Amino acid sequence: MRHRLASVAIAAFGGLFAVLGIWAAVGSGSFARALADFGPQDDHLVHDFGAASIAIGAGLLLAVRRTSWRTPVLVVATTWNGLHAVSHLVDLAEARSLVVGIGEAVLLVVGTGVLGFLAFASREDA
Repeated sequence: MRHRLASVAIAAFGGLFAVLGIWAAVGSGSFARALADFGPQDDHLVHDFGAASIAIGAGLLLAVRRTSWRTPVLVVATTWNGLHAVSHLVDLAEARSLVVGIGEAVLLVVGTGVLGFLAFASREDA
């Protein structure tokens, strides 16, 4: 895998996961209204999402420099993101905004594909 492009992609995903996680952790109300409006707000569940997202984002950011971490961290990120995508697809009818629900589901599916590709390609670097 081309190290520069892979590093940029991994850093971008890591930063995105971390930023979303921090937003969920410190602003659960606004996060839920904007991205997680699937019924009654559950601050604990939003905080749990935040914790998981921050942890995965931190792992990805660390894997930018520690290439031996890339494959395992990318496999975990791919798995988590894929399961998150399935959750959104299953609950699509529960989204308060169908447009937002479909948009999130599409982004999660595409993101899972990109993460999976990065995980597969990173095996060469391990």
